[in-house]
Amino acid sequence: MKVTAKNLSSLPDGSHPVGPNLFLKVRGRSKIFIFRYSLNGKRKDKSLGSISNLTISQAKAQVEKFRVGLREGKLPLSAKDELEAQVEKAANTEKADKHNEPVFSDYAARIIEKISSIRMWKNAKHRAQWLSTIETYAFPVIGEKRLSEIGIQDMLNILNPIWLSKNETASRLRGRLENVFSYAITDGLMSYNPALWRGNLDRELPPSSKVQKGTHHAAMTLKQLQENIGLFYPADTRSKQEILFTILTASRVGESIPAKWEEFDFANRIWSVPPERRKDGGLEPHRVPLSRQVIALLNSIERKAEYVFAVGDTLGSRYSLGRILKKKSGLHVTMHGFRSTFRDWAAENGVPDVVAEKCLMHATGGAVFQAYQRSDLLDQRRGVMQRWADAVFAEIK
Repeated sequence: MKVTAKNLSSLPDGSHPVGPNLFLKVRGRSKIFIFRYSLNGKRKDKSLGSISNLTISQAKAQVEKFRVGLREGKLPLSAKDELEAQVEKAANTEKADKHNEPVFSDYAARIIEKISSIRMWKNAKHRAQWLSTIETYAFPVIGEKRLSEIGIQDMLNILNPIWLSKNETASRLRGRLENVFSYAITDGLMSYNPALWRGNLDRELPPSSKVQKGTHHAAMTLKQLQENIGLFYPADTRSKQEILFTILTASRVGESIPAKWEEFDFANRIWSVPPERRKDGGLEPHRVPLSRQVIALLNSIERKAEYVFAVGDTLGSRYSLGRILKKKSGLHVTMHGFRSTFRDWAAENGVPDVVAEKCLMHATGGAVFQAYQRSDLLDQRRGVMQRWADAVFAEIK
């Protein structure tokens, strides 16, 4: 029986020819167009769809397309088959991309190197600090994770254990992670930045301004310093020399401990701290006028190495000084606190703010002020640093 649009609904069960390679398979209410063809000597049937979805003309057009495709070596694929193939291909591509996506530890190391290059960090220790902080706190949590797998909960797992106890470190870590993730977004590896503060982590963590309130570096008063200076004088050990030199120059341990003999001009009594150790980002060496007491201290140190405070051929750890200071004095104070002691003394003894800040290697005023105030006020600071040294040793008989 010839299949027509009129008798489609009344055909008996069976397989009815519609056209070349096209049949209508009827079973009860089920009426499906079939493309019948041979492949490698075997007969195969390909379902095209039911009469509710295809007209006879559409089924014939589809069969002709398949016939042409077979002659070209292409297997017949319906629209549904093509869609499924596309979905499978996309899934495989995504799976392959996922496999090729770098883990956080590898990506972070590469990006920190890139950031260092772009920002032109002159001090290799700055780059090392970035990597060390992330390695210590982030790698154990997300080091082996793919970038796209990292979310806000991972950030909380990293930051929560140290947010209250080590907030300054935690805040720096968050900022560094935010920088790394911003590159990942640009590289198409992440869709959002889980380390963002505003509108993100600020909903889960208390602000640093509240956490850090009242946590300034513990410092001795001038009276306490005068009473305890005898613990470090005479400076007959390397640690005593380092502590005393740092106090008398009102410097940071990161500036004082790596000091080299070549940085000192004894004729003019000046110590030139090179730009790479300047925390204020200055491009020229920072000149520190040396008091009589500092000159005497330096002259008491035998020149055995390139570094003034070398232990053998290497530098000692700057972090050990804080422990030595607390142990000897019995006070819960820090090396950095001596800079606060100096600043308080300067304010109480009429030292102009600009001069005092330059003694501490702090930037003074805004951009306009700095553009006009280019002098480092060395001559004024020379008198201040001598008065400071005299005040420190006021109780020494």
